[in-house]
Amino acid sequence: MNVRQLEAFRTIMEFGSFTRAAEKLNLTQPAVSKLIMILEDKCGFQLFHRQKNGVVPTAEGEMLFAEVERVFMGIESISARAKAIRSFDYGEIDLVTFPSLGTRVLPPILASFLTGKHMKVNLSSRNSWLLVDRVASQGVDVGFGMAKIDRPGVQFSLMCSMSAVCILPVGHRLAGKKSVSIRDLENEKLITLADEDGAQVDIDRAFTENGIAREVVLKAQLSEAICSFVASGLGCAIVDPISTVGFRKDELVVKPLAENIRQDIWIVTPSFREVSLSAKALIGHVQKELHSTIATLEQSLKADQ
Repeated sequence: MNVRQLEAFRTIMEFGSFTRAAEKLNLTQPAVSKLIMILEDKCGFQLFHRQKNGVVPTAEGEMLFAEVERVFMGIESISARAKAIRSFDYGEIDLVTFPSLGTRVLPPILASFLTGKHMKVNLSSRNSWLLVDRVASQGVDVGFGMAKIDRPGVQFSLMCSMSAVCILPVGHRLAGKKSVSIRDLENEKLITLADEDGAQVDIDRAFTENGIAREVVLKAQLSEAICSFVASGLGCAIVDPISTVGFRKDELVVKPLAENIRQDIWIVTPSFREVSLSAKALIGHVQKELHSTIATLEQSLKADQ
């Protein structure tokens, strides 16, 4: 018993005729008759009563047809599911990002990606180190992080780069400058990321290379929290521009940094299993939208100078 035999049986039930079923299946009538003969032999009972104007199913044929219909409904469901997967309209993606991306920038990007799709994204936020660990443990499908860490089980590809910015409290003495340099921040009270955060390494190096003394008054794990502390007047900071999204100009002063400290966003994926088509589609969409968002932020900074 095979699908072709069941398909012939189902089509005859639909049209009530071997001839019309053969036309529908692009087969000859003898070929259809042979398929039904083999199926009847497998079943051990007759499926149709042959009449001059067509065929009618036997009682056993009627009972078998109900089961065949369920089989074909399952096949059609599988076919529809395969089509949805192929067109990125079905699936579940486990995604982890660094916090400011997940709360400030990603929501409208994910909304535009998911609209009209039967797809689910499970989103969580972690700092750079924990994010990589989460991907390495095969706990998520993809991560978007700001540190490239040498860790077995993960692979990195660059999503985009951006220039770090200086953030100041409203009314700060440097707020009137077109841009702020590392030297301008000498002896200023500074808020930084925790030492282990990869995004902080290049910032620390810039101060060291320029021989600039710093007065670090607070270290935080989240750059978004740093923005809030700066807005409260605690000190100044250097952060990625994404972390400043959502803060009003009367809450936080954002200035270009004279030194070009590049901060990268990395796509982090498990190295021991393939990324799904739906996850690849999500990555492509986020990458495109992030490039646009960063370009808008940079243009806004230039306009404010």
